[in-house]
Amino acid sequence: MARLQVWDFTMGHKGYDGNSIDAWMSGPNSAGGVSVKFSFKNLTEKTIKYAHFWFTPYNAVNDEAPCSIKGKATDGVRYTGPLAPGEMSFGNIWENAWYNSTIRNVRLIKVYIEYMDGTDESVMASDIDFSVPEGVSTGGCCVVATCVYGSYDCPEVWTLRRFRDETLASTWYGRAFIRTYYAIGPTIVKWFGGTTWFKNMWKPVLDKMVSKLNSNGVEDTPYNDRPW
Repeated sequence: MARLQVWDFTMGHKGYDGNSIDAWMSGPNSAGGVSVKFSFKNLTEKTIKYAHFWFTPYNAVNDEAPCSIKGKATDGVRYTGPLAPGEMSFGNIWENAWYNSTIRNVRLIKVYIEYMDGTDESVMASDIDFSVPEGVSTGGCCVVATCVYGSYDCPEVWTLRRFRDETLASTWYGRAFIRTYYAIGPTIVKWFGGTTWFKNMWKPVLDKMVSKLNSNGVEDTPYNDRPW
């Protein structure tokens, strides 16, 4: 059973988008700084005192991409509670976690949790539910792909997001499909997203789709969602 629920998990940076200087944008900033944003929910029956989130960044060929300043890839940030059972923490941002302009995606490796009662445990990524909690709005995201690949910001999901915004959203029937998908997708992921069979079933399907889209010219580079 999942111990944590993590969503809105993206890599990027704060920047100016023409309206706000704190807009969230995909990819490294001009200095190569990469930040991580995420929200999470406590699915345990204990109150969390501290939660240490450990991430690893990767480059375009899936090799670890260490920070040019700290010299290491896997690194972590500490969340300070308390966070009671069932409570959520929104929009946590770890700014400039790494400086490396080659970083293409970041994966959550594990979370080390310290509870208020003095106990602790390590929760691996396989025991984390990456679906969006019921009743929480994310503005629309590729929920199944994010669940399968473990991140909203990785080459595969960037490809699918581009296809959604640039192709599907350009027609009325494409927009109807998107709305239908976002009406039922979060519920499906909530029910089955934490299971191995669900990810194993969808990954080859999505891999094949992404490969075809890439061969047809859809890029897999950092991408900011387009409103439609």
